[in-house]
Amino acid sequence: MKSPARNRRSVASVRAKLFSVIGADGQPLFVPFDIAEHLRSEEDLAGFLTESFSDGRPDEILHAIFTACRARGMSRMARDSGLGRESLYKALAPNAHPRFETILKLVRAFGLMMELKVAPKDVRRRAAAAMSVPRRRKTVKAVAKVRRKSA
Repeated sequence: MKSPARNRRSVASVRAKLFSVIGADGQPLFVPFDIAEHLRSEEDLAGFLTESFSDGRPDEILHAIFTACRARGMSRMARDSGLGRESLYKALAPNAHPRFETILKLVRAFGLMMELKVAPKDVRRRAAAAMSVPRRRKTVKAVAKVRRKSA
């Protein structure tokens, strides 16, 4: 396993390589984009989080909340929400399953509130199809048993 210092150096070297490719105008050709740098106001955060919630994928929602927390500052968000900074990182890690209470604390710390509205019919159909339990296939023994009874 790589040490954190070694990992930081490799990230820094990759970033340096990206910025070393300079165009004819003297500007870097590849500039890493981070949406967290552009989330300044509550309206920006609300629009960003609303869009991620509209898709309904839990991993995308957690990533969006994590990005919004980075935009505000993780220490500040931990202080405003009443959570520890380390536990905030754990709760928003990939494949984590944070409690709904934690998500509500973070939403309130952003200065936002959650609102529910009726989804369009096509979205409801897709959600219902995704949530439906697949029907179990009959085993060979069960099929043979049904055939014997009907014969």
